[in-house]
Amino acid sequence: MQTLIERMRAFLGLRQLRYGANASAMTVLLLALLVMGNVLAVRFHRRIDVTATQSFSISQQSKQIVAALNQPLEVVGYFGAQDKALQSDVESRLKEYVAASPRFSYRFVDPDTDPVAAKNDNITSYGTIVVKYADRKIQASGSDEKAITGAILKASQDVQTTVYVLTGHRERSLDNVDPNGLSQLQVVLTDDNFKVAPINLTISTTIPLSNSLLLVADPQDPFTQSEFQSILDYINNGGRMVLMSNPLSVTPLEVLLQVWGLEWQPDIIIDEQSQVGNPLAPAVLQYPYTDITRNMTGQASVFNSVRSIKEIGNPPPQVTRQIFLSSSAKSSAATKFTDGNVEVQEGDAQGPLNFGYILESPTKMRAVLIGDVDFVSNGYLQAAQANAALFRNAVAWATAQDSLIAVPTIAPIDRKVFLTNDQSTLIFYSCVIGLPLLFIVTGIAVWWRRR
Repeated sequence: MQTLIERMRAFLGLRQLRYGANASAMTVLLLALLVMGNVLAVRFHRRIDVTATQSFSISQQSKQIVAALNQPLEVVGYFGAQDKALQSDVESRLKEYVAASPRFSYRFVDPDTDPVAAKNDNITSYGTIVVKYADRKIQASGSDEKAITGAILKASQDVQTTVYVLTGHRERSLDNVDPNGLSQLQVVLTDDNFKVAPINLTISTTIPLSNSLLLVADPQDPFTQSEFQSILDYINNGGRMVLMSNPLSVTPLEVLLQVWGLEWQPDIIIDEQSQVGNPLAPAVLQYPYTDITRNMTGQASVFNSVRSIKEIGNPPPQVTRQIFLSSSAKSSAATKFTDGNVEVQEGDAQGPLNFGYILESPTKMRAVLIGDVDFVSNGYLQAAQANAALFRNAVAWATAQDSLIAVPTIAPIDRKVFLTNDQSTLIFYSCVIGLPLLFIVTGIAVWWRRR
């Protein structure tokens, strides 16, 4: 009997030892996994933004800009002890830049504890952000993504491209703040670090070729022969141009388009696939795959009073031509529009109708042709965010700055729900009265049954 008891004690002791060893091993394994997870999290920063508008992420454009850096870039934020909340918000944003490029780094400096550093960077106020790249220092105009990315562009680009805006033919003005003006377009260009300057070819007969783009925005008057020759020389020598025209305007640079095998059409596109309920304001929901539109999937660009562009032949052998904007299959090209009335007649072309082309040649010539200018007017840029992205992509492609081609910003989603009186009454009686009454009746039924 004594031997049996001793054996049972030995067995129980061995089992406790086994359980203890297993528990210890599991604890060590859990700690190892936690340590490994923290190491991986530090080395490979990754955040997932599940908000509908990606409120806590930087844009694809900002990611592409820092990913294209070929030298280390450092952001220094000067925040005092009283700016901890703002510093935390900025740091959260800067971590997204770090995740996009190994060449991007940041640090924070308190101007009160390190006045020498603040003096060297010409800091005069708290909350200032300085971008340092190579031997350049650029102070950001703020602490949001727009200001930081703008400073990164200014610091990292060796040469600033100038957009020459053609004047002298009653073109749309980039100084006009009216809904039909293009003042917001100037903001879009300067945000991407383009220098904007007017050019009048009756005064300056030569368009600077190096690091330049010629913007022609819906001229109302024809060009003189000397003006046309200046533009032709610029294009033939590898110039870059964005040309936009409206149906009621003169057809600009017809001869040049004919050389490329294209022709402005005397029509107005009527498209039943309109996002604003106006057939004269066609929307583009599907884009041909081009360098300009490759990231535009799912984004709707809205236009207004669009003229189509017809192919009348092949371009010269070394010039490539691509369509990048077309109306839907439900569209028509109305050729009768007088006194504000637009009518589709028998024989008018049916959709899809092309109204956007891009052309490129080995001489580095790049041209963008669009049969509308209203889509970049102040009113449309504020209403349709994809319009700004489309224009930015067009300018970025024309100037060969591919890092600026990006996904449009997602517009905030309006989640308000409006209920009718009947719907409000139904919800009140079903939720406020119905559900509690259902629980009471169920409780009484259960009590009665068990009684």
